[in-house]
Amino acid sequence: MLDFPPALDRVVALRVTGRVDEHDIERGIQAIEAALDHHKRISLLVEIEITGMTAGAFTRDLSYSLGKLRDLHRFSRVAVVTSQDWLKTLAHVQDRILPHVEVRAFSPPEREEAVAWVSQPAQELEMHTEPPGPAVRFIATTKPDVIAFEVNGRISSEDMGLLVKTFDEGLRTHERLRILVRVLDFDGVSLGALQHDGLWSVKLRGLKQVERYALVGGPDWMETVARWSAPLVRVETRHFDLNEEQRAWDWLEAQPR
Repeated sequence: MLDFPPALDRVVALRVTGRVDEHDIERGIQAIEAALDHHKRISLLVEIEITGMTAGAFTRDLSYSLGKLRDLHRFSRVAVVTSQDWLKTLAHVQDRILPHVEVRAFSPPEREEAVAWVSQPAQELEMHTEPPGPAVRFIATTKPDVIAFEVNGRISSEDMGLLVKTFDEGLRTHERLRILVRVLDFDGVSLGALQHDGLWSVKLRGLKQVERYALVGGPDWMETVARWSAPLVRVETRHFDLNEEQRAWDWLEAQPR
């Protein structure tokens, strides 16, 4: 269920409880779009305690979020008020990844603090330059329907272009794909990478065609996100420590070549 608590006109306040369906997502989208029609930059106050999400709601939310990547500069702050640990982790992840947007999680007793923080005037945009050098290296595999790559650094628009091209070709050529991602170091994603043409299409197609996704290494929050997101999508997802990489290859029924 979704309702709209009172807030400043440049802040969209959403209270989400129970099981979320596609109608709830549509109402939330309409409220955000109406605020963007009247303000150059807005902030979001999201109070959320959910028990589940329908498949239609998840797909619509993901589609809208990906479609708004080109407008990230129009979102200033996002305050997430929740007692659910996985949502707090997601807020932390978004704060790490999304350029130009500050995302912070608050517990329910801290609601007033969240309201005060999110109601502050939008700050000047801090422009991010493209990171130097490639952060993505592809790993040849023994099977054409298994794509593997290594991440070491901050993903640039050039990195994203290679990823989109590779996955687009793989999704067109194979009915099902299996993926291995080895994370040595992850320092976020550039705005140019998030805005890359074709990214949203590849991600949505991947939800239908990727059957196994092995995440090897990475910070603790990546393992947490992989664990809680698995029930929401059709992709079977597992996390392995770096010293367990061979187990990941065995699970994918392939080997590095």
